[in-house]
Amino acid sequence: MYASILVGVVGFVVADEFGYQLVGLAVYWIGILAFVGIWKGTAIELFDERDVDLERRTSLLTLQIAAVVGVLWMSTMVVLNTVTTMDIPDRVLGGFLTLSGLFVLYGAVYLALRYRP
Repeated sequence: MYASILVGVVGFVVADEFGYQLVGLAVYWIGILAFVGIWKGTAIELFDERDVDLERRTSLLTLQIAAVVGVLWMSTMVVLNTVTTMDIPDRVLGGFLTLSGLFVLYGAVYLALRYRP
């Protein structure tokens, strides 16, 4: 099931490298739609409690790693910006803001699920 997403992503990257962005986008969406079709279109239960627990632990570990890397990364950028004449590129700042937005979204979803009636 996840292989369809992998095929879509790899197909997009390969097509993009050869200058066929629209073909790559079509391959990407075919992979996503194949995933949804398998997920929702089969009567067989594809997940059990072990898969749910694995996804929960994977998500938490991913956020923890991203938090540590993000804090160290941005602290380093601020120090370099202050001590040297180096400016923080807009792309780096945008990446940090995107990462920060991910954590704000996580916190909002967590609070909504924890305190829902």
